[in-house]
Amino acid sequence: MANYSVRILFILLSSLQLIGQESNEYIGAIKLNDSAIITYKVKFDINYDQVEGYSVTDFGGDHETKSKITGTYNSATRELSFNEYDIIYTKSDVIHDDFCFVHFKPTYFKPGKTKYFKGDFKGEFSDGEECISGELFLNSAENVEKRMEKMTKKINRSNRVPDSIKQKTNELKILEKLNMNILKTSQVTSVFSSDQKVSLHIYDGGQEDGDMISIKVNGNIILRRHTISKEIKVLTIPLTSKKTVIEIIADGVGSVTTNTAVLEIQDSKNKIKAMTNLEKNQSTLIHILKRH
Repeated sequence: MANYSVRILFILLSSLQLIGQESNEYIGAIKLNDSAIITYKVKFDINYDQVEGYSVTDFGGDHETKSKITGTYNSATRELSFNEYDIIYTKSDVIHDDFCFVHFKPTYFKPGKTKYFKGDFKGEFSDGEECISGELFLNSAENVEKRMEKMTKKINRSNRVPDSIKQKTNELKILEKLNMNILKTSQVTSVFSSDQKVSLHIYDGGQEDGDMISIKVNGNIILRRHTISKEIKVLTIPLTSKKTVIEIIADGVGSVTTNTAVLEIQDSKNKIKAMTNLEKNQSTLIHILKRH
């Protein structure tokens, strides 16, 4: 929880609330007691008085971390509370026991109605010892798509904006990218699993443009110069040691922007969807760490 970049603070006033009776998704920020701000996203379902879902801290940043959350909802008092309790993946080099989990204190919340809510949180390590605390601000933005459409129309009408920029703006799926784990060059994403194997699903999530990748597992090539397409390529990767190193290499970049292969890592409990953002010959690493 330590990336204080403000490159994407414009997103903090936006949010996404998915349509669904008891399903909620919000986006906002954590404000620490030292006034540092970290982007934060949460998605949860309310089933009677139980809350289950996940959070993403520092999304899009160098320390992006996705954690499971559990909590309670009191329909009589309209109070929501939740705790982070388990890491699904992280791009930080902080180990699990040293991660500061958010414990969000009871706050007024009305499912499907609340547009904005905030409250205090206490940070705790996995052993219960208190760490840094602060405030959590979360915004609903059912109008975010309309705002993005208005922005796109304004850009398209402008004579000052090059056609190349207009094309990229039209192709940009803002909401999809907010929910996507972007794999960058020279970056390590650590994924935790208790299984004996994981499956890796590889495909093109947008326009097929000739992107090509190779994949190594613990230094051995298991997929060579594979051209990404709509057809899903599935690889089974055994987890025979405490750490399994998967390297994704961009052998070729297609006709549209960078190498953008979609990868889904699946085990019996979790599915992590990610997308590469690599230039030719660049690579990114995924470490699968075995839980005891």
